[in-house]
Amino acid sequence: MTTREKDILSNIFEKALTGKSIFINRQVLRSDFIPGKLPFREEQINIIGQILAPILQESKPSNLLLYGKTGSGKTAVAKYVLSKFEETTKQHNKAISLAYSNARLAGSEYRVLVDLAHCLSMDMPFTGLPISEVLQRIYNKISDNNLKVIFIIDEIDYLAKHAKNSNDDMLYSLTRSSEHLKQGFISIMGISNDLHFKSFLDPRVLSSLNEEEILFPPYTVNQLSNILTERIQEAFNNKTVPLSTINLCAALAGSEHGDARRAIELLRVAGELAERSDDTTILEKHVKDASMKIDNDRIYQAVKTLPLHEKTVLKAVTSNDDNTTTGDVYNQYQKLTKKIGVEPLTQRRISGLLSELDTQGLINASIINQGRHGRTKRISSVVSNNIIDQVFEDDPIAKSLL
Repeated sequence: MTTREKDILSNIFEKALTGKSIFINRQVLRSDFIPGKLPFREEQINIIGQILAPILQESKPSNLLLYGKTGSGKTAVAKYVLSKFEETTKQHNKAISLAYSNARLAGSEYRVLVDLAHCLSMDMPFTGLPISEVLQRIYNKISDNNLKVIFIIDEIDYLAKHAKNSNDDMLYSLTRSSEHLKQGFISIMGISNDLHFKSFLDPRVLSSLNEEEILFPPYTVNQLSNILTERIQEAFNNKTVPLSTINLCAALAGSEHGDARRAIELLRVAGELAERSDDTTILEKHVKDASMKIDNDRIYQAVKTLPLHEKTVLKAVTSNDDNTTTGDVYNQYQKLTKKIGVEPLTQRRISGLLSELDTQGLINASIINQGRHGRTKRISSVVSNNIIDQVFEDDPIAKSLL
């Protein structure tokens, strides 16, 4: 490390140690922060509270499904209500257990059940047991200890869409858990970003779910402005964020389904960019730069976590001209798999992968009618070559495709 590099780092670290920052509390702007008040969600909070209240009288409540777009406050409201509920149960010595799992992060039914088991203070291996065995152990724990359990499954739509491929049908078993319990109960609170996810459920699960549903509408731009204003009072020094900056964050997030999470993340990243530039005010230019940075980071993470064949398909798309066809992509994909020494998938499977990449927003794939020649897909990449190159550089196998 050169003397100049040491000086640069010393200045950065010295600045951090002196406490000179436009932030008072960065944590207020984190996605997992639950504020003391959740504006514009009083109705949903009230309904959830009423549904959970029977547990305090030893009665099993209805299963509950919370619907709404990303950033509409579902998880924040659920955690807020449950934290207040937990305070009440402790004050009155009520033995009620709360368990939480994010299905997308867990990645499988098995891991979701492991999360439940760990919340019940059970030792459970991360792999190796049949799901039926894991369920039975959980049921035994609940029956033996007469536990009253509220199980929150965040992003339950991910689980529902993948449950079709499962022979164990975990959701069905959980909804019929009372048949396996001598005493105690499990009540499910599902949280979904997909308003139509129940169409993926087995009819048996639907009939036994007996749920109540609460819809979370998107926030309006004015509501997002109010939410940001409240967070700013806790997060930043006075007069750091002008009204024009607040309005721009709200407008950008409002155009994406009223996403409060996006608005708060924009403000946080804009503040960090302003601080790095030694600016004492967060300006609109910082918000615009933050929006670009966030989008690029999300795309980078999405591409980085793709399996090898999907990365190869994406590279095949970017290797061709815009508006290429499925056949062109498959021909290029075969060349690339040969280059890295892996067996190519069938063209039908690649067509499926292209649909998955389209769903993730990494490519555009539109069906074109070619008359007597049938139909095909016109495909173009949404991801820049710079991001693909950056991801592939970090992958020892995919790197050879550059």
